Amino acid sequence: MTVRFGSLILANLGISDVDRDQMIDRARYIFGILHLIVLPPSLLFWLIIHPGVHWWRRLGPIRTYLIVASVSLAFGALLFQFRGPLLGADFGTNWTLIVIAPVLYGVVIWLESQYWRHLSISILVGIPELSPPEQRKSGLIQDGIYGVIRHPRYLSAGVAVIAHALLINYAGMYLLIALLVPVGYAMIIFEERELIDRFGEEYRSYQQAVPRLIPRWRKLR
Repeated sequence: MTVRFGSLILANLGISDVDRDQMIDRARYIFGILHLIVLPPSLLFWLIIHPGVHWWRRLGPIRTYLIVASVSLAFGALLFQFRGPLLGADFGTNWTLIVIAPVLYGVVIWLESQYWRHLSISILVGIPELSPPEQRKSGLIQDGIYGVIRHPRYLSAGVAVIAHALLINYAGMYLLIALLVPVGYAMIIFEERELIDRFGEEYRSYQQAVPRLIPRWRKLR
């Protein structure tokens, strides 16, 4: 039904089914390459910073970002050289998956609209954790979505990656999801250690009261 409806629209625009399929395949391929060269370096960026945050803090945010961003960009350039093998087998355009993806994007948009209410740009890019204690102005956020789950940004990112994979539908994207689960968990652990270091018992109490990623039913009622 979805395919027929899409074909009728494109036919009215003078685009044949063959042209349509080629356009979609090309878009999926480009979208997949972009994700493979952007997402892993982004993860590497934070994986470098979080475990050694005390050391990076001595350098300050600007020098830290310059060093770590250079490493991440070099990693992205390396991935681009192997883009074909990394993207892997093409499973083709699957309209059922394409219909599911916007539903997931809707969840992502909602989550982002919730946590953006509480985060400044400086918090989003990690300025407080790389700044000396006397320069930090933000306290522990426990309101809104942060009173339901502790890490809405990670949940949003995870759902977004799944939606991207469904649209792209290449083997490499599904393997990337499998990689992101342990890597994302490690990033959460590193980040929470840093938050305990900054907020102490206040954050430990917050951990006991609010789950990481999956809301408790009583919190939703």
